[in-house]
Amino acid sequence: MELLLESLVTRGRSIRRIRDAAIHAAVIAVLGGFAGCANHNDRASGYLADLEAGRWDDAVTSAARMASDDTERNEIIDALELGTVQRIAGRHAASDATLGRAWDAMKRTADPGSPTFVDTLAAVAVNERALDYLGTSYDRVMCATLRALDALASGDPDSARVELKRAQFAQEDAEARFAEQIEAARAQMEQEHDDLARIQEDPEFQSGFDAAYGDLEARFKPYAGWTIPFTDWLTAVLLHVDGSGSGDRNRSIDLLRRVRGTLGDNPAVDSDLSFIESGIRSPQTWVILESGFAPRREEVSFRIPAFIPEMPFIGIALPKLVQVGGAATGARVRGGEVTVNTAVVCDMGSVVAHEFQAQLPLITGRAIASAVAKAAASLAANLAAQQTDNGWALLATMVATNLYGYATTIADLRTWRTLPRYYAVARIPTPADGRVVIDGDVGTHEIDVPADRDSMIVMRSVRSGGPAIVHSFRLTGEPASPASDDPVALVPPLKGPFR
Repeated sequence: MELLLESLVTRGRSIRRIRDAAIHAAVIAVLGGFAGCANHNDRASGYLADLEAGRWDDAVTSAARMASDDTERNEIIDALELGTVQRIAGRHAASDATLGRAWDAMKRTADPGSPTFVDTLAAVAVNERALDYLGTSYDRVMCATLRALDALASGDPDSARVELKRAQFAQEDAEARFAEQIEAARAQMEQEHDDLARIQEDPEFQSGFDAAYGDLEARFKPYAGWTIPFTDWLTAVLLHVDGSGSGDRNRSIDLLRRVRGTLGDNPAVDSDLSFIESGIRSPQTWVILESGFAPRREEVSFRIPAFIPEMPFIGIALPKLVQVGGAATGARVRGGEVTVNTAVVCDMGSVVAHEFQAQLPLITGRAIASAVAKAAASLAANLAAQQTDNGWALLATMVATNLYGYATTIADLRTWRTLPRYYAVARIPTPADGRVVIDGDVGTHEIDVPADRDSMIVMRSVRSGGPAIVHSFRLTGEPASPASDDPVALVPPLKGPFR
């Protein structure tokens, strides 16, 4: 680093050119750093507030506004958010089209099989938010999974099977390639930035890192492996309902066993597994409760050693996962003489935390490399400016480089906010009168389903005790119809948690 600075200051043919270039680069970086660098939490706040208040159509309008700002680096995350909000509002065709654009963009720009994927992952930028959002492995899996739900709601089980096959392939990609590519990008970064290992071994860095991330395991309990239990459960249900022989039935059983292996004992999964193993084909109604919001990212900052004599310490900003509270953990489902409680089959916090934990060394490495490069550039510009008698030039350089450092010390907070925190499920034999009642912390809702068909009810609850929207549909070819937006006072709600 000292040799680099010495060459910038003493070996250049024109100190003035170095100084002017440094001022120009710093000012441009400041302007570029401030332009369009609003964090994702701020950008998403409008439609998240609309969802929490039950303003479903307003949420679509808010999300569409964010997705239309022509910021290409946010193309994928904005489409994922908009497609999810459209689906919540019951606009299944629009949701499928929007999520389809997100899928195509992820395949085009960020496929794990692409030779440029490692280079893109390892890219270092002065502002992480200025990098293109590539999408995570769970983004891919859940994008295809939600498109499958859109297809089922639109009466198209064949397309749902295609999407769930894509989701399963995306999970295999995560296990076979995505994790390896993260490690390859990390190794490439270490080769290109010699100071990474030395900085990360320093006690000052370790102290800040442990304070920020030491409790991640305890707070989120990341799942082992790269599978998403809800995707496996939904695939198993569809293979049972729309299956064409023993192969589909055996695959359905294997998937439910994998879910149970991930979660442990689970009454909903155990019930479905016993039912499908029995070979019984009587009409059933499956209920999916999607509740709360997935974790958000917040910025955490601490200082690290720079190993530059004139600048011994520099600051870095990293993203930290924060759980979003208030989600309903379950509901009671009644039909005929049967009453069951939903059971959580997927905590998206555990899914998100697993991949975040895997990517954290890469995220940290990019932040360190960016901070060191910034520090070196700022110091070089200031040293060059000191060689001139022009006090205004010196002041301009120091102000510009200091602003540069401030404006670009920013963590990337982009993550899929509108995913639910919990997926909880239940199944009951379809009642003879076709009347299903769901109640509890999600309110009380009465839904009619066809008495002679397999059906599915999907409820979206943003917070316990808040508004919920319900859609029901046949699993054998009928388009979805909205059920109830507002609670119906049939029985008093139950108290306490459901698991």
